Amino acid sequence: MVGSTQKRQYMTYHTNPRSIDHMARPLYNLLITVLTPLFVLRLFYKSLREPHYRRQWWRRFALGLPARTRPGEGLIWVHAVSVGELLAVAPLIERLLTEWPDKAVLVTNTTPTGSAQAQKLFGDRVEHTWFPFDAPLVTGAFIRHWDPQLIVMVETEIWPNLLMSAKDHSVPVALVNARLSARSARGYARLGSLTTQALNDFDLIACQSKSDFRRFRKIGADPAKMQVVGSIKFDIDLAARRVQLEEIRNQLGEVIRSRPLWAAASTHPGEEQLVIKAYLALRERGLKTRLMLAPRHPNRTPEITKLLHSHGLQYHKRSEHQPLADSTDVLLIDTLGELSAFLGLADAAFIGGSLVPRGGHNPIEAAAWGCAVMTGPHVINFATIVRDMERGGAIRVVDDENELADRLASVWTESAESSDAQVARRFIETRRGATRRQLDLLKALVT
Repeated sequence: MVGSTQKRQYMTYHTNPRSIDHMARPLYNLLITVLTPLFVLRLFYKSLREPHYRRQWWRRFALGLPARTRPGEGLIWVHAVSVGELLAVAPLIERLLTEWPDKAVLVTNTTPTGSAQAQKLFGDRVEHTWFPFDAPLVTGAFIRHWDPQLIVMVETEIWPNLLMSAKDHSVPVALVNARLSARSARGYARLGSLTTQALNDFDLIACQSKSDFRRFRKIGADPAKMQVVGSIKFDIDLAARRVQLEEIRNQLGEVIRSRPLWAAASTHPGEEQLVIKAYLALRERGLKTRLMLAPRHPNRTPEITKLLHSHGLQYHKRSEHQPLADSTDVLLIDTLGELSAFLGLADAAFIGGSLVPRGGHNPIEAAAWGCAVMTGPHVINFATIVRDMERGGAIRVVDDENELADRLASVWTESAESSDAQVARRFIETRRGATRRQLDLLKALVT
């Protein structure tokens, strides 16, 4: 129950957001100015491991931006910070390209992996560059250069100066597939009026769930600008990935199905060790399975191969693009953009970032392929989706590697009709349609 003080504060939020605290944004901008050199240093530090971080880095400051390839047409700008967000919003981008052929689409990302995924998915069908640093001069210059008719942010991207620059240039901004974890809500609440001002600069917040709606409202969003529309992630289109799946199957050969096959998707440091223990536990029970191991960051491949070698496991690196040997225990997916297709090969999938406290990853794609889906307990980033899937019997939450092995062992003994895989697939099918609903809301902002 909300206390009276909180109620008064909530009412104040919606009276005149910009008059609440005139110091909030100046202090934020002062902090941005102070942190700019550190941001650049961090960018170059990251580039020591991933050189693409320094590729055209000046564009992050709206310098030397590329010319528009379709300058005479309207433009929709979609920002998806990295791979996960881009894959989530990909169905919406495809609809924008199909239903608004007279408009160009600009896609921005923050990470090299997100950028590579954008190029892989859309190629030259979209404009592409880095997301601008959130400083007033930068965001203003960026918007003037691209001159968008609409800005579409994804999930939890709330950037005060970008939002204010959009308002100054009369460009509507939508937050689609919007989600807000309890932890993120507490963090944004501590920023007080800065958060409230930013949220009220959105013209639309399309929430994934009622829980997200309540959290956004609690930290100052205007309910009149919010709707609950479901998650775009349920609208995943597997058609193009089926083609990729067949190409992979042909490359690896029929031996890929010579053993029961399961995937550990988007794993993090410390998690591969637990997954390997589960694999070895299955082997001790007489279940000779094959593991497809896909680290969240493929640049960690050397440390993972060292780990596999220490356990005496035979592994095959996908990047070698060679046929699979029957003796292979682990297929190491050290490439970008192929995980989804590999999930289509699997009988079961464990979703990583969840046996270690990294907040979890999206389980929907594995369920859509008809995998029996498992996750660990650390799923704060996908709490609502995991909760709903668990209630519907579409996912199993395991606490450790022993429970993971137990659950995996049962996958190959269930009847086909009552299996977790069939339940998961049906669960996804009944929740489609969010892309269409959000696209209609976006059209209303432009027309």
